[in-house]
Amino acid sequence: MSSTSSSSSTAPSGSKGFMHMPAELYDQVDSHLSYEDSNNFKSAHPLIDIRLTSNLIHYDKLHVSDDEDDCWISDTRGRFTPRKFRPNNAPDLIRALENLKEITVIMKDVSVKNLEAMGPKMNITDFTPYTPGGYLKKLFGDISPAELKLRQLSLHVDIMVESLQDVYCLMCPSEDLHYSMNQLVNAEFNSFIQISICCAQIHPTDEPARNYLLHGMQYALKKCNEIGAKTEFVIEPCEGYVDMTIEKGNVEYSFAFFYYNPTICDPTPEEAEMPMITNLDEPMA
Repeated sequence: MSSTSSSSSTAPSGSKGFMHMPAELYDQVDSHLSYEDSNNFKSAHPLIDIRLTSNLIHYDKLHVSDDEDDCWISDTRGRFTPRKFRPNNAPDLIRALENLKEITVIMKDVSVKNLEAMGPKMNITDFTPYTPGGYLKKLFGDISPAELKLRQLSLHVDIMVESLQDVYCLMCPSEDLHYSMNQLVNAEFNSFIQISICCAQIHPTDEPARNYLLHGMQYALKKCNEIGAKTEFVIEPCEGYVDMTIEKGNVEYSFAFFYYNPTICDPTPEEAEMPMITNLDEPMA
């Protein structure tokens, strides 16, 4: 009898133990966890899962980078601390964040040195502007952008090479352009896609590669003209600078190639000069 009485008076365990813990403790612990660790924490016990069911509801901004330490979601009103996540889980977060308003993708450590740069990739951090489907297809997956209540989507891809000998093939990137023209033009939010290739050294042998790039850009502009997009083509032959901009609906897409030059890469009001602009609103022959 005494042993039974002693056993029944011991501290509660299992679910009873969790029920006696302050609910605020779960919130406090969870606030220091990444998205992935938070999911693991919630899966530890049903009561934790219930308590933290809405732990992502206040996050309204998602920031993706090829630097895993720079991938986070945040509450722009500052009520909650930012929460990190793994880049490949961005599509899951886009689904999970009920109040998501802004997505920013910044890629800076991008290699286009070999044939692998043109092939399919599993991880978004290994993508290039030439990866089939592009960054945007990887980001959204099977999510329809039309279903999202975003205000803005921004994609910035900056590629830096020493010389064109380090580039497998200097082509006009079109994967994200195709996606944006097909999927984002009629979306409720604004989309800004900026892709640039900066080359540190210039060589006389660069001309064939640059001409190939120019033909690719002209072809892309022609195709976009044919579907009613507004286009601009900027060329500075002396600087080796070319830039195209395409606008349609709520999408603005731009691609630029240039050699490193402080007046271009780090312009000041005194140094910056307005380049010649060729309006390509009329379809090319």
